Amino acid sequence: MNDEDTHNKPVLAVHKYLRAAPRHEPESQEASAEAFQEARAKSREALMLDVRLTDGTIVSFPYGSLSLAKYLPSGAIVLRFGKDEVYAEGRNLSRLRDAITEHRARFIQEGIDAELNIKPQDAAHIERITITEGDDEL
Repeated sequence: MNDEDTHNKPVLAVHKYLRAAPRHEPESQEASAEAFQEARAKSREALMLDVRLTDGTIVSFPYGSLSLAKYLPSGAIVLRFGKDEVYAEGRNLSRLRDAITEHRARFIQEGIDAELNIKPQDAAHIERITITEGDDEL
């Protein structure tokens, strides 16, 4: 074996590897897509926060106008978007406030009493959300 053979073989092996068509199993593609969606959601900041009420109303607030995110140990979060204010009452809301201040929460949502009984004790649960727009309530 001379020096030319030594240098050519690794290069040729790399080229063969790069030219080989990747094998994809249907299940792994599906799992990969789900993992990508989750990773994308966690790695990118949300542009808006959706506030979902039990009556089906959804109000979206731009994170760019979030000027206050206050956690109250009594079990509430106060969010101020410009002149609008969102007041959410519930339990275990400190981690939710953290996600909001990092612009990672896509939405907050009022829960129902039935959910309260099936959620883990340490899970966040919002019992009531009040949205105040300037001086008018929505």
